[in-house]
Amino acid sequence: MGRFLLIRSKGTSYESFYTFTDCLYHALRRCGADVDVFDESKSANIRIFTGKSYDAIIDFNSTMPDKRLDDGTPVLNALDGPFINYLLDHPLYFHDQLSQNVSQHVVCIDRRHAAYLKRFYPELKSVSYAPLPMMPSDERDIISIKDRRIGILFTGTYTSFELVQRKLSGMNPDARRDVFEILSYMQADTNLTMEDAMTRFLETREKKIPDKIFRQFMHYYHMADAAAAAWARDIVVRAILNAGIKLSVCGHGWNSLRRYDNTPYDNLEIIPEVTYHRSVDMAYDAKIILNVMPWFKDGIHDRVLTAAGHGAVILSDETSALNELLGDSYVSFSLERLEDLSDKIGKVLRDTDYAQKLVGEAYTRTIDSCSYEAFAAMLCESCACTITK
Repeated sequence: MGRFLLIRSKGTSYESFYTFTDCLYHALRRCGADVDVFDESKSANIRIFTGKSYDAIIDFNSTMPDKRLDDGTPVLNALDGPFINYLLDHPLYFHDQLSQNVSQHVVCIDRRHAAYLKRFYPELKSVSYAPLPMMPSDERDIISIKDRRIGILFTGTYTSFELVQRKLSGMNPDARRDVFEILSYMQADTNLTMEDAMTRFLETREKKIPDKIFRQFMHYYHMADAAAAAWARDIVVRAILNAGIKLSVCGHGWNSLRRYDNTPYDNLEIIPEVTYHRSVDMAYDAKIILNVMPWFKDGIHDRVLTAAGHGAVILSDETSALNELLGDSYVSFSLERLEDLSDKIGKVLRDTDYAQKLVGEAYTRTIDSCSYEAFAAMLCESCACTITK
């Protein structure tokens, strides 16, 4: 069933990438595959894998494309097998890695991300779209909506606008002004992607630039995308809290969230930070899982599938990809109509039958097709049939 090398080249908060790699490892093993794992944080000696041949070498948000051996050879050129770089964020953050002269197959979790790569990075070996698989769950641990303790749960980091401004303080004043202008386009029209906003920004200056320069601009102004995601998260959370609805949050930074008059929200429950794996288990106890897309416009965030697999109602801003997967089995909202949130949430919390119906339909739509087992089986098949070195 194939031989795979999984790489852990990038540490992240909450140890999420370790969890993703572990899930993929076990799923591939259950498919009968032979799997090796290289953890860069524990060993820098990747040479032990250079004598083996692999059907695929896989990493999440990889830093490997620009790594070199002592003799200057690119690490990926020294390994024997096609390299799959699974990007969980917008490709603009990985411009340096994507621009390296090494062969890469890139998987994106948003179709607009994939379209961006196909246009601006034609040197990539292939580009495809695939949502991050659903975290494993145990059906025996799923309890009814009415028996769950947490009303609405959001897991993730809170980034205040003040922190965004501090991060921008190192830029020159003109560049900082440009970031806020690009951000303003996305705030005015929340359907715009970062590349849409960048195009509009350049049009106002009557600039036409080559694609290779455009992608460098995207990377240079990456804080506009980060700021848009932080802004979206902030306005959704405030809309819920300002409606008097209790919200439970878990992650870094939430103690800095205050009302605009600097008083704390009394209906905000801040749960101490936990690892990613533990935050997933918390979904068993939530009636509703809130998801705010990190400015994905045609993708699916892993919080959505965590909710579906753990028997919670999904509350998310909508994307075309999400609508295709879930249909009417989730509660959608628009960033431009947050006044509707209160009624949507109230209906779920009041009507247990309605909530349970949503849960059942979402679970049925996702439990098999979106599992790590399904993803591993697809990898085994595609690596055997379509991916070439």
